[in-house]
Amino acid sequence: MLRQPTKSLTFLGAMLLAFAANWMVNSSTAATIIGDPIVLSTLTTNPQGEVIVGDKKFTKFGYTSTGEMPGAGGVNVVRIQDDLGNYGIRFQGLFMDLASSQGGSDALVTYDVEVTDPKKYISDAHLQGNPVLPGPDRRGAVIVAETFLPLGPNGEYTMTIYDNEGVPLPKLVDKVDFVPPVKALHVQKDIGIIAVPGFPSPSFSFVDQTFSQTEVPEPAALLMTLMGMVSLAGYASRRERQHSA
Repeated sequence: MLRQPTKSLTFLGAMLLAFAANWMVNSSTAATIIGDPIVLSTLTTNPQGEVIVGDKKFTKFGYTSTGEMPGAGGVNVVRIQDDLGNYGIRFQGLFMDLASSQGGSDALVTYDVEVTDPKKYISDAHLQGNPVLPGPDRRGAVIVAETFLPLGPNGEYTMTIYDNEGVPLPKLVDKVDFVPPVKALHVQKDIGIIAVPGFPSPSFSFVDQTFSQTEVPEPAALLMTLMGMVSLAGYASRRERQHSA
């Protein structure tokens, strides 16, 4: 008697969770500046350099570039908060490539991020930017590839956004979940651009990075929750057997 309602409720719950997750990913499309820009070179040359944004602390900045990419003195680091309330940073500068640059142009940004609240953990990260292939022909490529350390068990903690001549539409937003949540991450953000002779130069002017957090229950509270779930499952099983008898 209880089997069908239980399955229906389970299915409905799964659908609601999927809808909520999809809504959150698609709605994370805006960011508010909440601090003055900091020139990246002032952070890369200072081992103690840090940026505090809400409950996130960013440290150990590194930057290298080739080709037409700007130097660290031509990149701003801006404190932001996205429309879901998550804190993060924006890297802003003129990232581009000219066809005369052999093998394209590349910039690599690295930094560490951690949660300042001892009760909170980073649960997911969001990436957004504006890669552009100008003109109707859309020739060349702009790719931002992000890797987080520690990686997942299958190396899955990565994100990408891009505009590529081989793809009909650009990808401007990405998201990754960390399972289990973590206290800190090492971030490696690579921006690669390739121009094609005779066509407008691809470019990129900003990339936003925000992080969501969650509170992980204390071991004792987690154990009590699990015991409650086991008891509830046993009660439901007994009820089902009684109605089946």
